[in-house]
Amino acid sequence: MSDGRPVGVRSYQRIFSPERRIHQVEGRPLPVPGGVPLRWLGWMLGTVVAVLAVGSGSLFVPVAAAVAAGAGGLAIGDRTAGLLAATAAAAGTLILGVLLGALDWPFRLVVAPMAVATLATQATPDGRRPERFAFSWAALRLAPLRRSLGRGLPAPGARRGAGARIWVAPDATGLRLRHARLTGPGSVGFVEPVVVKRRLLGSGLVVREPGLLSRRSRLRHRVVLRDGQTLEVRP
Repeated sequence: MSDGRPVGVRSYQRIFSPERRIHQVEGRPLPVPGGVPLRWLGWMLGTVVAVLAVGSGSLFVPVAAAVAAGAGGLAIGDRTAGLLAATAAAAGTLILGVLLGALDWPFRLVVAPMAVATLATQATPDGRRPERFAFSWAALRLAPLRRSLGRGLPAPGARRGAGARIWVAPDATGLRLRHARLTGPGSVGFVEPVVVKRRLLGSGLVVREPGLLSRRSRLRHRVVLRDGQTLEVRP
């Protein structure tokens, strides 16, 4: 409570992970209230190394950044996400290198690292550390909107070429059919043979698991759909 008004607690993370700080060096106290966090020193040192690497003008740095970002985007999403992440990382590294080259060394090696380290240790977006928030934000932007068993699916209404697959995760009931509706043209394959019947009304097809077979049905592993023809899978 503060002034009679409730105050929300954003995160209990700092309670379970206490922050280590340096209060004195060889018996001499540092002129910083509360000491210097070890994370602050780590961020500053890492920022100095990154500034020296990016500002060196070497092509190895943007290439390495593109490879790392592309691998992360490919792991999170698909090839499009990997290519987008690699392009953004390479372009951002080149632009940042040009900007850093235009700055004087005190600002580039002292002021900028101190500002980055302070922001990284003080800012808490949505209650988390900035690096975790940034990773989650990037993963959310790169991940496809529709997924199946961790793999990206095309947007609703998008057409896929031959060889497209739909993955269905088995559960306690085993490998059984799940309800689905597909529209041709295309070819649909099944691991186990299924019963294919024609609808009483229209040109659509209905797929069921093998059971009591009628005279007009037969077992199939693959069903070919004409343009506009629908196939309904029923458990």
